[in-house]
Amino acid sequence: MDKKRRPYIIAVCEICILIVVVSVLLVMHRPPVISRVEGLQILYQSISTPEDIRSLSGTRVPPIAYTNVVSFEGLQVGEKKKKFFDLLLPAVLISKHKLLRQRERVLAFLRKDHLTDAEKSYLDRQMKRFKAGDYDELLRKMQVHPTSIVLAQAAIETGWGASRFFRNANNVFGIWSFQDDEARVRARETRDGKVIYVKKYASLIESVDDYFLTLAKGPYKEFRKARVSLTDPWQLSGYLTKYSEQGDEYIRKLHMVINANNLVQFDTFQVDPAFISGG
Repeated sequence: MDKKRRPYIIAVCEICILIVVVSVLLVMHRPPVISRVEGLQILYQSISTPEDIRSLSGTRVPPIAYTNVVSFEGLQVGEKKKKFFDLLLPAVLISKHKLLRQRERVLAFLRKDHLTDAEKSYLDRQMKRFKAGDYDELLRKMQVHPTSIVLAQAAIETGWGASRFFRNANNVFGIWSFQDDEARVRARETRDGKVIYVKKYASLIESVDDYFLTLAKGPYKEFRKARVSLTDPWQLSGYLTKYSEQGDEYIRKLHMVINANNLVQFDTFQVDPAFISGG
């Protein structure tokens, strides 16, 4: 490619992406807040009613990051489930895209003979973020897993979008807060006489990001090990017994939700490439 023409071509491509972004959000009648992360144009969007949730069709999903959720009360079961997946699927795919991009960057740096100070700093930050003892462990912790498992867990943890933490804090997976200085919501119940708080997130993406980080740092070593070679959601989800106090019963519920809602269909879905640049 002619070096003189390259900046012009890149600018044209970015304008085309922006046109697609705006056309998507014009349908929703709300001004978009657009951010680029890991080469992806993310469309941050607030909603007021279930009708504001963009109906998804096809395997290419626009990267819409909903900044709040709404009640599905009054909807028929089938419609409620469809809205739930339409609301959550983009966040799951965006989070997976970001994590895979970060993992690819780590791999690229590790293949180099010499690293710049910035590259060394990046690797150090990821090691601390994922609490990894070495680079092999870091790569395992940065692995992703089938979307069907994520959606099934989200459905169970939120009661199909009915939980207070989901509706008031964008907290999909009931992840606890242990820091006084972070945004959080107090739970009604206590644990061993102590007050419980759960994290409050700015959007559904941040909640899914934290879910992957929790699985990377928590007591899920067997799951992380299996995830390296297993992509079958039925087999892989069997390693999540420690995720819930219900143990094997939790796995049974996961399998039931995956099967009853044909969630494996979403394992082939991806963020629409039209929103991705070289970034």
